[in-house]
Amino acid sequence: MSAEEQIQELWKAIQSMSQELQTVKAENVVLKQMISTREPPSPELPVMALSAGKFDGAPKKVKEFLEACIFYFTFRPRLFSTDQTKIGFIISNMTGNALAWVTPLVTSANPILQDFTGFQTLFKQTFERPELTYTACEDLLDIGQGSSEMLTYISEFKTLAAGAG
Repeated sequence: MSAEEQIQELWKAIQSMSQELQTVKAENVVLKQMISTREPPSPELPVMALSAGKFDGAPKKVKEFLEACIFYFTFRPRLFSTDQTKIGFIISNMTGNALAWVTPLVTSANPILQDFTGFQTLFKQTFERPELTYTACEDLLDIGQGSSEMLTYISEFKTLAAGAG
């Protein structure tokens, strides 16, 4: 093959690649338009068991329950990107007195359900009992092993410490 024929072959290959590039660019434009007009999927609340379990309104479980929820949100930021999904998840993990408390907020579409910080504050005000923490702390200072067995002492200490948290 002569040099001129080689140049013509290369020229044809370049023209073919140029046409393929134009096709890819056109497809890229279409795909970008499809992505920009696509609605984001509505987040679904995952089913899971919190380490703290469902919250029933027990004051000594408030801190543990909220910490478990926030821990869960932290490692699933795409699922919990809005205040509403965080609050919905918390509500889905309520039972008993806590569920009875939140039901009127849900049925009346209370705006607090759109504000995670506000909801968290109201939740704490409703269920936390600071006097229980103070009492438990006093009890921790007062306990001693005395004549009881070590396992009894440890159990009493753990029970009182849990109430102080």
